[in-house]
Amino acid sequence: MNEPPWVRYEGEGFRRELTTFKMANHPFRTHPFFQEIERGQAPVATVQRWVGQFYPWLACVPIAMAERFARCSYEPSNDRFRTMILDQLLEEAGDPKGKAPGHPELWLRFCEGIGVPRATVLATPHLPSTLVAIDDFLYINRESPFYISAAGSSEPPNVELCQRLYPAFAKHYKVPEEALEYYRLHVTADEEHSRFVGEMVAAFAHTVEIRKQMWDTMLRGFALHALLVDGVLATTRTAGS
Repeated sequence: MNEPPWVRYEGEGFRRELTTFKMANHPFRTHPFFQEIERGQAPVATVQRWVGQFYPWLACVPIAMAERFARCSYEPSNDRFRTMILDQLLEEAGDPKGKAPGHPELWLRFCEGIGVPRATVLATPHLPSTLVAIDDFLYINRESPFYISAAGSSEPPNVELCQRLYPAFAKHYKVPEEALEYYRLHVTADEEHSRFVGEMVAAFAHTVEIRKQMWDTMLRGFALHALLVDGVLATTRTAGS
């Protein structure tokens, strides 16, 4: 019987196995909802409900990155990892001097482009599923070592998702080009962030215990992203019944 990846591989080899599995099995790749958007088959009203629930998730990402930064201790050996996390934190939150908007702001502009005013997004009650996903995401980054939470990051599959949905939203949903900056940006920005989290995983994947924690955190991330979508689809079915 084949041993599991966290037993068979370590270091860079384990990082490759983790990334390969993530790219093939993350909800960004496998969930029918995103495939329907890509084909223009997801109803606009359903997509609009989803964008309203995805906003609070994005709004908490800079906080999660701050938690991850706080778990990266002061030893000189961690200097490069602190820089990586800080880079991602600033990218997510936006330039503090106002030179570049944060990702939550770019998402609000996207929401407006697909027909949901930002005031509506900001006033939308959070579904229980959204609250659970946010709470667990913040917990993982607050309580786990930075290299464990990094293993659960969605950056590699998010690059591919943005490459797929960027033209789909323009073609099928008539979202104006100026409202698609969130998707344009993530095609390039998350490639660098993918390299960052990959380096963290490879550098610390030394023991079976750590590698198993990394693998489990990846699977936990899958569940949270599926929950964000499934909660919206459940309310859509209820509204239509």
